Amino acid sequence: MAEPTSTAQVTLYRLSPKGGVELQGMIQEKYVNSGFAPISVTVGNVECVMTHGIIAREGPPDWVDHLTTLTGSQLDVSNQTAAGLLLVPVDGFVFALSWGMGFLLFDQKYVDPGFGLRFAIRRADPDEVRSLTVHALDTLPRTAKTSVLGGAKIGAFGMEELGEVLSRLVGRVPADGLSCATEDGKTWITVRGSDALSLPLGRTPNLLLSDLAAINEVVENGSPVAELEHLEDTHPLRGGSDLVKQLDSALSERLALGTPRLALSWPAGWEDEQGEASRFELSKFREEFNGTRDELELEDLILPIADKLPKDRLRFLKRGRIHGVKNDGSVTSRAIAADKWITFEHVHEGRRYVFHRGQWYDIGGEYLARLHGKVSRILAIRFAVALPAWPVTEKKRRKTNEKYIDPVVEGDYNLLVEDRNSADFVCLDKKLVRCEQHPRGFESCDLLGPGNELIHVKDLADSVSASHLFNQALVSAEALRQVDAVDAFRRVVNLASGGKREIPAGFRPSKVVLAFAGRAATPNELFTFSQVTLHRLAVRLDVMNVPLEISQIDASAEVMTEQALIDVRERAKSR
Repeated sequence: MAEPTSTAQVTLYRLSPKGGVELQGMIQEKYVNSGFAPISVTVGNVECVMTHGIIAREGPPDWVDHLTTLTGSQLDVSNQTAAGLLLVPVDGFVFALSWGMGFLLFDQKYVDPGFGLRFAIRRADPDEVRSLTVHALDTLPRTAKTSVLGGAKIGAFGMEELGEVLSRLVGRVPADGLSCATEDGKTWITVRGSDALSLPLGRTPNLLLSDLAAINEVVENGSPVAELEHLEDTHPLRGGSDLVKQLDSALSERLALGTPRLALSWPAGWEDEQGEASRFELSKFREEFNGTRDELELEDLILPIADKLPKDRLRFLKRGRIHGVKNDGSVTSRAIAADKWITFEHVHEGRRYVFHRGQWYDIGGEYLARLHGKVSRILAIRFAVALPAWPVTEKKRRKTNEKYIDPVVEGDYNLLVEDRNSADFVCLDKKLVRCEQHPRGFESCDLLGPGNELIHVKDLADSVSASHLFNQALVSAEALRQVDAVDAFRRVVNLASGGKREIPAGFRPSKVVLAFAGRAATPNELFTFSQVTLHRLAVRLDVMNVPLEISQIDASAEVMTEQALIDVRERAKSR
């Protein structure tokens, strides 16, 4: 159906005029200074601001040099783009109507993030969804845009209820209440909802103001469509907003050892396919804090900024860089900003926010309730074989040489389990399995159990969140369904066990075990996005008919000396 001539397609944003800013103040100063003069106009009986002009790029386009080199021809061309913007105040908000490149003209800090998406979720027909853009949480960075010609049910897009966030929805909505509606009440329009909303709006002042009021009413007071309500439980926050600034300030104040709900995590730029890192290289901190670490700990990020004013710590943390290094000195990742390596959870004005991989997320209460319920059921299924208690040892702070007692590192614990019971357990920690799918290798498990269970070990009291472990468990279980991976796995186990353990040729993973120490295996002890990854692991293992079980490792009062740990490592090498 052709759009009625009384309307025209417009890209619409909703701005929040915080701090008493005037309409003219929402337009970026650099554009005002380059000729985009704000003009006061009246739309109906509403005082508005308009601006328009040409955005010209200095110099020729990038491709001109290449074409000139190929042909010898001198080209006299340039790029310029028209932009138009109308700012209309409505019920305490400001609607920004954008034409051409008009969306560049207003200051992004005033944008109401997800405004268009919230409208779409409240009006779209769940059986007439055309396109979804979805971002995965706590896995390797993945954005998926799925489109269905002619539309389909929301369930056909395969979006996970937990672990994925929606940033854009294209779908059919009834035109009720909008100027494009017809008298028979059967008009449907296609809208594109994200931060912006693309839809037909009235061409005349009165029709436009009526449309904006109707849209605002839907977003402010409408309820999500029943089958779409879960889509707005979790969403990323737009950088530069007042809320993000407040959350950044809270994080900066809490960048200190001992802060609850602050931990290391694996960044989105981490390339697992490059192989496991043996060491970590720190750079762009102060000189005395740069260098190589065998194990990365939270204090490696906190100590370099500990003497800074709390309000400045996050800014200084962002300067640091970390990348993984193999034993041969080759890197396994690009140099990644240090703030991308931390996770922090914070309650602000009654809502839960998570800082993860350099991005803030708003985590809705209903989402948390569903997530906790599912994770509680996962954690209730226990592994029948008890693992040895986890001993402690004396350690020193890198900077101060201060001595303290702490659990032995995970690598030493895994070696110790095998050392004390080699009949039942084989340590496969950092022993990579290489196959066609993973030519650089993957880690099958930390410990191979007495029934060939794949046991993955994590001390929840240490500073690294558990998400990376859960991802490793999934990669391993999926890879070991391939014949060449199983053959390589058999060789790794035979070598690691000194020929004492044989894996059958037709082996397939029969059970995955997550063994937790340091804290109780409960949802409250896992970061929100670690729970998301655990849930995803459980769902995918269930599809493969591989049971997932949990083991709780007790703490031990045994204090092991450094020499005793060295002896354990040496015996492991001799096997």
